[in-house]
Amino acid sequence: MDEEIRGEDLRERLKERRRGKVDVRIGKKGVTESLLEEIKRRLEKHGVVKVKVLKSARASPGFNREEYAEEIARAVGGVLREVKGYTFIIVKKDR
Repeated sequence: MDEEIRGEDLRERLKERRRGKVDVRIGKKGVTESLLEEIKRRLEKHGVVKVKVLKSARASPGFNREEYAEEIARAVGGVLREVKGYTFIIVKKDR
């Protein structure tokens, strides 16, 4: 489970996540401790997590999707790989 995700394996997992369903959705409660723990858990297990910010979570004025995604990636100890619309992909950091 604690494998390094690099090269071809990372590319395959990213491809899979880009096409596949969203792993975690952020709703009206916003970013909570339990949400961050869930993202961390999935990141450790799979190495890649796809997150979508629902309309109810982005209702605040001045919402910036890139900054929001960066903050979440930093909070879970991952690296923001891609932001498309209100969906973003976080990958596990190399050690």
